[in-house]
Amino acid sequence: MTSLNGTEKDSDKTHFMNDVPKQLPEGILDVDATELHRFVDNHTLVHLKGQIERPLFVSILQHGDETTGWDAMKLLLLNHQNKLPRSIYLLFGNVQAARINSRQLDDQPDFNRCWPGIHNQQNEVAKTMQEITDLMARIKPFASVDIHNNSGRNPHYAGINSLQTPFVNLASLFSDTIIHFTSPDGIQSGAFARFCPSVTIECGMSGTADGIEQTHTFLENLIHLPSLKSVPGVAEHRQVLNIFSTVKVKPEVSIGIQGEVTHPVNFIINDDLDYHNFHLLESGTEFGRLDHEDTIMPFVVTDQIGHDITDHYFEKRGTSVCIKQPVIPAMITQSIRAIRLDCLCYLMHPMNPNHP
Repeated sequence: MTSLNGTEKDSDKTHFMNDVPKQLPEGILDVDATELHRFVDNHTLVHLKGQIERPLFVSILQHGDETTGWDAMKLLLLNHQNKLPRSIYLLFGNVQAARINSRQLDDQPDFNRCWPGIHNQQNEVAKTMQEITDLMARIKPFASVDIHNNSGRNPHYAGINSLQTPFVNLASLFSDTIIHFTSPDGIQSGAFARFCPSVTIECGMSGTADGIEQTHTFLENLIHLPSLKSVPGVAEHRQVLNIFSTVKVKPEVSIGIQGEVTHPVNFIINDDLDYHNFHLLESGTEFGRLDHEDTIMPFVVTDQIGHDITDHYFEKRGTSVCIKQPVIPAMITQSIRAIRLDCLCYLMHPMNPNHP
């Protein structure tokens, strides 16, 4: 199986289109994500021919513990073993991390922060992502779909980097709840948004039946669709929310989840905090408690261009850390590892997709 592993010479890049495999290894549709490493490498790209030549690009397992993408793709491919309605370029992400059901390995960067963006990373993963992006920019897919799961309780939703009609229609095929965001930098949907409608779909907790079914249905509808300029029947009730800031825990602050803490920490996060995802929180809503009133504010809140706006949205009330003004959080996670590798959550406000 050929993979784009970042080792090819520059002179070889024009031959990628010929080098990409045209079929999946035999037996791969019988295994779970934890066994994919036996069949493909990280960053393996496969071109599956369909009746409509212009392809759909699908990215799965950028984070190894987010398996809904592979589960849904297996259903799709098993349903169309004779001929796909539309060609698909399928990118396998971090199959080595999937082997141990981990977001990423300790010596790896976050794959979904290594795509071409404003501040390009200089590592082998980023080089591979640049090569894949260059290849697909020449092909110009019908659409791009990056499939993810959450580590906290969230509704199923779609994220887009542009408010142009094809992007909103693409997102609407998956969910009535749509997020518009322009950071973090280096994400797949942002890189592909330059040359085709792209979306990140968030399918709830990994491996849940409803997430797999909704994702499979979305992909089935998408490979039959002739155009994204108009998608009847899906846009009437959509809600677009704009992510305007990221909430990170300061690295020097020790943290734990209420009920799971086995040793003293600076900040204990409420064990039901992720129930607040996608709900409007009023001023005074508590996120957790400090070990002492003199402990520093545990969060740093930055806007889309990196300005520190922590004081606008959080305050200490004794040992409680509370929301300072009404806001809608998204992607609050209860995973300490995910919080450290990425963030605690994002903050959003509603917007009108027709008047950005």
